[in-house]
Amino acid sequence: MILWHGFLATAYAWREIAPALARAGFAVLIPDMRGYGDSDKPPGNDGYDARSLAEECRALVATIGFGNGKPLIHAAHDMGALPALIWSADHPQEIAGLLYIEAPVMLGPVLRQVFSYTPQAMAQGSMWWWILPLAPGVPERLIVGNERAFLTWFYEGNDVVNHAAFSGEVIDEYLRSFAGQEGVLGSMGIYRAAFVSIDQTEPLMTAKISVPVLALGGEKGLGGKVGEMVAMVAEDVVARTLAGCGHFMTEERPEFVVEQILDFSARVAARSGLGR
Repeated sequence: MILWHGFLATAYAWREIAPALARAGFAVLIPDMRGYGDSDKPPGNDGYDARSLAEECRALVATIGFGNGKPLIHAAHDMGALPALIWSADHPQEIAGLLYIEAPVMLGPVLRQVFSYTPQAMAQGSMWWWILPLAPGVPERLIVGNERAFLTWFYEGNDVVNHAAFSGEVIDEYLRSFAGQEGVLGSMGIYRAAFVSIDQTEPLMTAKISVPVLALGGEKGLGGKVGEMVAMVAEDVVARTLAGCGHFMTEERPEFVVEQILDFSARVAARSGLGR
């Protein structure tokens, strides 16, 4: 099983979930994506699009022989779901199933609606962090030196229910690799490459993926919109919304995510004969 983290996070986002999956008998791979954690953070846009991130992880899997060539379950949160989806489209024989957790789907019509200049969109800032990385020189001027304030803005927001999940210790661990110009710009590479990822994803609207997908949304996050978006690019989708949970589901409600992964994996295994 491969676990993908999202924006501002690292493999540490799965700290409560990975041990439970290991106890259940799963081998688990949790990479820091390019630009995050202890992985390289090269400048520029190259290598940060969904397909490049997917291929980078595929190369890692091949190099270490993870999974012994068997199809893998992918559980992906937030921006980590982008490469997991493209991997499912490009190499469906390698994917047993995909959990798509609290993430958008990179489709132009969907994103244009999200960023529309309306009172409803502007009330939440219209996801300004998608746009900020595109302004040359601005992220490093505004964020470097203010990294803690930047991070805590997200974790103290209205789309978080379980604020206790983000203790000072958790923030410190994320700051360890985010602080400084390299960390700040690296984390935003996936947004700088967003238009490339859109071009890679939009063909799936007419050639949907066949891999089974479980779409999970938090009531105070994207909620049911996750399933609606995923259904635009996938044939086999089951969607669930968790009440009393915000965007950061893997950290706010890890026990629910573990339950969903185990249930989904069992259903996929029963249908395909997949073992662990």
